[in-house]
Amino acid sequence: MNNIVNICFSEGGGGNFRVAIRMNELDSQQKVIVLSDDLSHGPIKGEVNIEERINWGSIVDEEEYFENYGADDLKENYNTFYNEISKINDKDTLYLWYGSSQEFCGMLYALELLKDRNLNIYLINATDTIVKDKDNVYLSRAVGDIIPQYIDKYTSSKQKLNSNKYKQLLDTWESLKKDNSILRVFKNEQIKSVDENYFDIDVLKYTPKEFRKSARIVGPVIGNSEVIISDDYVFWRVKELVKCGKIDYSGKFGIMREMEIKITKEGLKLLNTNQKAMSVWKNSKESLDYEEYMVNEYIKEGRLEERISIAKKLKDVLDSKTIADKTGLTIGQVKNL
Repeated sequence: MNNIVNICFSEGGGGNFRVAIRMNELDSQQKVIVLSDDLSHGPIKGEVNIEERINWGSIVDEEEYFENYGADDLKENYNTFYNEISKINDKDTLYLWYGSSQEFCGMLYALELLKDRNLNIYLINATDTIVKDKDNVYLSRAVGDIIPQYIDKYTSSKQKLNSNKYKQLLDTWESLKKDNSILRVFKNEQIKSVDENYFDIDVLKYTPKEFRKSARIVGPVIGNSEVIISDDYVFWRVKELVKCGKIDYSGKFGIMREMEIKITKEGLKLLNTNQKAMSVWKNSKESLDYEEYMVNEYIKEGRLEERISIAKKLKDVLDSKTIADKTGLTIGQVKNL
C-alpha cells in the first residue's frame, strides 16, 4: 500500500490535520507536511529567497514576536519543509491541499520543488466540499476551515494531477515570479498578481471618523473580504494609509492592539471614488462593532441551506459559473451539489 503524504500551506491547515490524527479521523501512518509562510504576499520575483521573505516579514509585522522569534521560526519551517519534501519518493501518494490565496501560492511553490520527479499527485480544493452535520452546513474558505472529523469527505474530492495540468500550474507560477507585484489573490479558480493597494478601499470603508482600535477595523476587513488575506497584510496597509494621509492615528504606531485609527478627509476623498464602498461606510456602525459583526456572520450561515437549495434548482438551466455568481457559492461547490 502506498504511503499518503498530505501537504498543506498554512498553520491553520496543519493544525486541522494534527487534530484529525488525534481524533483518529486520519490514519496515524499518514504524513503531514506544512509550509506556513504566506507566499500570497511579499517578494517572490525570480525565486523564493528566505532572507527576502524574512525581511518582508519584518516589514509587515512590526510586533515584538517577529523581531524576537519570527525569523528563526520561518527558517526552521523552510528547512523542515525542504527536508520532508526531499524524502518523498515514487511509492508515495501526495495530497496537496489548498483553498485560499496563501494555500494556492504555497501549492505552486511545492509543485516547482517536486517537478521532474515521477510522483503520484492529487490536488484537493477544500472549498469544493459541502459538509452537512445534523442541522448545520459547513463551507470552507481555506484548509484551515475544514472540519477535522469529516476529513475523508474532503479527501473524496481529490483530483489527479496530469502532466498537462502540472505544466499549466508551473507556467502560472513562473508568470507570477516574473511580476514585481507583492500581492497575489486567488479568486474564481484563478490566481493573479494585483496592486499592493488592492484592499485599501476595504480598509477605508470600515474606518470610522472617530478613533477606534485598529484591531476592530482589521477584523471586519478580513471577515468580509471576497478573498482571504492575513491580518498582517491588512494592518500593513493600514500603516501605509496612515503614512500617505488617508488615515490618522493615536497611540503606539505599528502595534495593532495599542493603535487607534480614524479616516481623514483625504481618505474620504479616495473612498468616494467607490460609491458602493462609500455606502457601506455611511451605514457601517454595526459592521464596525466586531462582536456584532461576528453575530451577523452566524446569522448569514443560517441562510446557507437556502442558497444551496436555489443552486440545486438552477443546475438544469444555468452554467456553474452563473449559478456561483448568483448564489455566492464557489464554482467547485456548485459542481459538487
